[in-house]
Amino acid sequence: MMMTGRRPSQNGYGNTHPVLLDFNPTLASVLKEAGYRTAAVLDNPNLAAQHGYARGFESYRETWEEPALVTETDRARAISDGGIDYLRAARRDQPFFLWLHYVNPHAPYTPPPPFDRKFLDEVASGPRLAPVSGLHGGVKKEWAVPGKTLGYYVSQYDGEIASVDEEVGRVLDALAASPVAGKTAVVLTSDHGESLGEHDYYFDHGEDLFDPCLAIPLIMTMPGPAAARRIGELVTTLDLVPTILDAVKVSYPPDLAGTSVLAGVIGGQAPARERLFAQNDRNLRGAFDARYKLVATPLDNDDVKLALYDRARDPGETRDVAAREAEPFRIFRRELELFADRANREWTHTLALVKGKPGESAPTIEACEKLRALGYVDHCR
Repeated sequence: MMMTGRRPSQNGYGNTHPVLLDFNPTLASVLKEAGYRTAAVLDNPNLAAQHGYARGFESYRETWEEPALVTETDRARAISDGGIDYLRAARRDQPFFLWLHYVNPHAPYTPPPPFDRKFLDEVASGPRLAPVSGLHGGVKKEWAVPGKTLGYYVSQYDGEIASVDEEVGRVLDALAASPVAGKTAVVLTSDHGESLGEHDYYFDHGEDLFDPCLAIPLIMTMPGPAAARRIGELVTTLDLVPTILDAVKVSYPPDLAGTSVLAGVIGGQAPARERLFAQNDRNLRGAFDARYKLVATPLDNDDVKLALYDRARDPGETRDVAAREAEPFRIFRRELELFADRANREWTHTLALVKGKPGESAPTIEACEKLRALGYVDHCR
């Protein structure tokens, strides 16, 4: 969704086709057609070129395929170095789109020194976590460090954030010293958050629609004198493509699901939304505004469990208030029904485009081992 600006029901991403299908224009392909040079340096085999994600990029470097880059720290530094080299060679008369994708922070949390000790806090250490076979009730046994507490793992997560922050800082310093300083827009974001034990879900993402997994950073800077500010409007990753294309005055592809929030970035008023919608690959769907969130969870008997959370009074989203908040529940249930109806109509059209397309191809052994270490697959052949 982040690179197409379209919902899965529009771009065809799903269990049978967890790839970027070729009927989708991407941010890179649109900018390349508009005369931009395009390059990417990445560390996540889920985004391998063989899955379609290199479309529109002139250069697409997959660091996990490089034997000399053994650790995530090695690859993070290589990503920054690749970005720095690109910026040093950039020309002011040649627009470009550069995508740097760091996999960290991501379990297992293994920050390099000194970040592995930077956030250790024995006072607020929390409970000791037992090794378990899944992601509930303790730490996944493949990632467990004997005798360590919740606070230890959180400190290592924070260490990975700080380590990547240092790498991003190196890139920004290089940009400031480059020929394109003052002419380049910068966007920093993530594709998901992380659950650090909330709802008994440890060190992963994507299983539920609670705020720890949904809330992400989004920092944007544009050339010009606008002062730094924080906007309070609801924003989604679907807004990235229209916002970036709006900023560089390139026409949008048709049927984008998001909205440009450029006005809010440069000092004006971002578009006001009443609510946003969320979904995941486990068929959970949610609708939320600044206060309430309704989550629909499919059950084994083809029924759906609905739960409404008042996040103003219950930030941890632990109490279902549907029974006592009848009017918000009615409104959000209807909005979620309309969202599902729209998605079903979109799928009717999209499935005709998906039909006959190849599904996901087998990853290389290097990519598979990387995915196994990250917890995406259980074994490699």
